[in-house]
Amino acid sequence: MKVRRQSLLALFPERRMFFAVVCFGGLLGFYLLSILPHQQAADQITDQIDALKTQIDEQRLLGPIYHRFTELLVDTQPEGLGDLPFPSPDRLKPEQVAGIEALFRQLAEQKRLNIRRIGSDLNSMISETGELKLTLEIIGAFNDLREFMLKLAELPYLNHIDRIEVRREPGDQGLHMEMDIWLARQ
Repeated sequence: MKVRRQSLLALFPERRMFFAVVCFGGLLGFYLLSILPHQQAADQITDQIDALKTQIDEQRLLGPIYHRFTELLVDTQPEGLGDLPFPSPDRLKPEQVAGIEALFRQLAEQKRLNIRRIGSDLNSMISETGELKLTLEIIGAFNDLREFMLKLAELPYLNHIDRIEVRREPGDQGLHMEMDIWLARQ
């Protein structure tokens, strides 16, 4: 004798229900693992685009003011600056390399600075790049460093100054400055 069930679950045997739950779980997992992260990334990009548009609008508004100030500043150059020296580039000769330390010490003494150490980079000395790297440690006042650097700019074999690090020296000695200088050499 068969008992007939009157419920809705009777229409879906357990096996069908299991497959339905598995399919629904697969769809939910696909959404969580692929669609949702892409949607969140798209929302972040949209926010970034909105922020950039806001910055562009601000720059459009401030552009005329900036151009006006630059026009005013071009006409007014501070007195006493003069022209910065731009000597024609030259290379340091091998016989000049030996006297470069004395030259830097003399320039520093003229500008009331004390050179604590002049170190040369061994790799730059043996490489074929045509450059020599020197590290200078200097103690003195910040304004004197400016004058020293202007004097350095007059050297025809100065390629560039790579790093300048300034920190306060304990006591009354002033500032401790380190800089890496690259010189062109033969």
